[in-house]
Parts: sequence; C-alpha cells; structure tokens
Amino acid sequence: MLRCIRVTAVTLAAVLMSTVAGSAQTCASRSDFVTFLKDHFGEVEVDRGLSDRGHLVEVFVSPAGTWTILLSRPDGSSCLVDAGEAWTTAVTPSRDVRLLRFVVPGPVD
Repeated sequence: MLRCIRVTAVTLAAVLMSTVAGSAQTCASRSDFVTFLKDHFGEVEVDRGLSDRGHLVEVFVSPAGTWTILLSRPDGSSCLVDAGEAWTTAVTPSRDVRLLRFVVPGPVD
C-alpha cells in the first residue's frame, strides 16, 4: 500500500513538473527530479551506469530503504523507470576478474 502511494506521489509530482510534452512516460527535468526525491523522500543517488543508447541510468535510495530508478537523457530530461521500498545493497562488483568467481557462478574469462 505504501509503495502504491509513493509511486503515485512521484508520478503526480513528475506530471505536474513535466517538461517533455506528449510523453507516455513520467518525465521531467533531471534537476527537478533530483530535488523532489531528496526533499520528499530523502533519496540521494547511490549508483549510476551508462546504457548502450547513451542514457544515464541512476539509482536513488533513502536511509529508510525507498528507491527510485531514473533514465536521464543527454538533453537533461529524466524519466521514471520504477520506484519501491526495501532496497538492499548486493555485493559490490570487483575490478579483479579472479574475484568474480566467488560472486558469479560459472566460468569467468
């Protein structure tokens, strides 16, 4: 129930501050999303990665365990991918491929 309320609140806020006209997704400027997530949920960016299409995928998490995933485009717009509760951190990937054998089952090249 709380997750439903949270997703609805994030969606409503994003729709109200939307800068991407005609989008089927919930989108707004990245800076507006970041401010909203911090002010309303205490979420800060904890991880990020670059997609094959050149989009920045960002994970925001609060101390309470709420989380939001944003897809940010080079033009400064961001779209809500998903949001939820009970975030936990898995094993941090190692740059040493030999150590991946303990994390990832199967052969490692």
